[in-house]
Amino acid sequence: MFSLFRKRHNCYCAFCKSPRRIYRKKNISFLNIIGSALAAVVFMFVLWQQYDPRAIIVFVVCLAISEVFVKIRWRLSVVCRQCGFDPVLYLKDPEAAALKVKDQLVVRQQDPKYLLSRPLNLPAIPAEKAKALQSKGKGRLVSRSI
Repeated sequence: MFSLFRKRHNCYCAFCKSPRRIYRKKNISFLNIIGSALAAVVFMFVLWQQYDPRAIIVFVVCLAISEVFVKIRWRLSVVCRQCGFDPVLYLKDPEAAALKVKDQLVVRQQDPKYLLSRPLNLPAIPAEKAKALQSKGKGRLVSRSI
């Protein structure tokens, strides 16, 4: 029952398998709509001191702003902070996602604050499988280039 009210979800990174928490909601809910309506009513009474149809425009703007913030919050929480893996980008462009992970791993290798941190659990691909995948033209493998 209480799992319905939790804002975050415990999961693991698909690439480095590090534990993390992501936001559950990626779109606005009924409570956000009610909050936007209340904000529009308060804004209407502060500006015009009476009922005014222009409050509908304020309501729509409040809805748009809340949708943008909820979407950005979800999008930023999906990216792994340890290895930089982005599952949304991976679905659209796997090469760009691999490049992003490789850049994050280079930064992690050169930054002294990661010297005493726990090492990442990167996927290991056997050499035979790596050669087979590269011969098929699947691109460069990030785990082999580190």
